Amino acid sequence: MKKALLFLTFLSNFISAQNADLFSNNWYISQMIINNQTTVSPIMQVPTGTSLFSNNGGTYNFNSSYYNTAGSTITFNTVTDSFTRQGGGCTLLVYNGTNATAAQAYDQKNCDFYLNTTSGAIFNYQIVNNGSSKTLIITSPNGDKIYYNNSFLGTKDHVIEKSIKIYPNPAKDFLTIENIERNLNLKIYEMSGKLVYETLTSDKSVKVDVSQFQKGQYILMIENFKPELFIKD
Repeated sequence: MKKALLFLTFLSNFISAQNADLFSNNWYISQMIINNQTTVSPIMQVPTGTSLFSNNGGTYNFNSSYYNTAGSTITFNTVTDSFTRQGGGCTLLVYNGTNATAAQAYDQKNCDFYLNTTSGAIFNYQIVNNGSSKTLIITSPNGDKIYYNNSFLGTKDHVIEKSIKIYPNPAKDFLTIENIERNLNLKIYEMSGKLVYETLTSDKSVKVDVSQFQKGQYILMIENFKPELFIKD
């Protein structure tokens, strides 16, 4: 009897330990590979949704979120790093930001990745440790992949509300950024999600030369601060 109890305890610990990283992290979609085509997550004018695994009284769920959420009821395999999708659905919120076309198409891919499979479809997963961060890779039955990071462009979700000051906006030659700190990652993205500028901040106030940027709207991302939208005139 003792041997049986020890075995059950070991098995229980093994099952929970096997998936521990899935439940102890917040995940953010970073890119998808669909039909061998890679698409990086478009930068939106609102915070990206948090993707989460949850255990509700023994029923496991995974919500894969961008702007909308693809929610699935799942069952974990205790031998391989995989789970079976048993049911679910997608939310239908409409994002109307400047880059709405790209964001809505990306939302649809997230939904189709999970929901365009039959009940009982098996998804494999892999967690890659990158030192200070982790990447979750989920592979669909047909080989498509979604990549998730456990940080949002290097910014933790609990400090993303800090604000910076930028001017002039619209900017023609230089964009001045104030109320920041030294040695932070500074990135500027086109509305399509393409990275066009990257540096480390050198002071509490920096000037970025935007004179060679194409006219249009851009997203400024600085580590530990919420994203800011600006216009290149």
